[in-house]
Amino acid sequence: MKISLYDISKNPTKGIEFSRKIEISELGALASVGIVDVKDVLVTGSLVDLDSQYVLKFTCTVEMTQVCSRCLKEYSLKENYEVDSMISQDEADINGIIAEDGIVDIAKVIVDEILASKSMKSLCSEDCQGLCSGCGADLNVEECECEEDDIDPRFAGLLDLLK
Repeated sequence: MKISLYDISKNPTKGIEFSRKIEISELGALASVGIVDVKDVLVTGSLVDLDSQYVLKFTCTVEMTQVCSRCLKEYSLKENYEVDSMISQDEADINGIIAEDGIVDIAKVIVDEILASKSMKSLCSEDCQGLCSGCGADLNVEECECEEDDIDPRFAGLLDLLK
């Protein structure tokens, strides 16, 4: 969903309100935080011109599928996001959302919000035990068959110091 700032400045009320479902098609950046799928996003908000200062306010609910960083299973998650930000047409401005050629891409703003709020390691649950580093068993489902005193042969000489 893209909104032109020029259309808003022509509007006598100096703003628009919107409520739409939009598709997030740029999953490349989201894959870096373990997101593999995003369903259509319901966005409700407004873009207002306040004496040549544009303000974008919206809320959205995002349903996404992520991959757990520990056990590598996919899980579904629903999160709400709120955006209240100034729009700038100056690419040097680091405090607001940049409107390229006078156009604000709402989907890009949502992707940026998701990236800013996500941790680098997503977990299916706080007590996820992950995979065994030896045999690869999912420790949430089964116990592994690995020996606990599996010592790297390069460090075997250090055991003699402990005796």
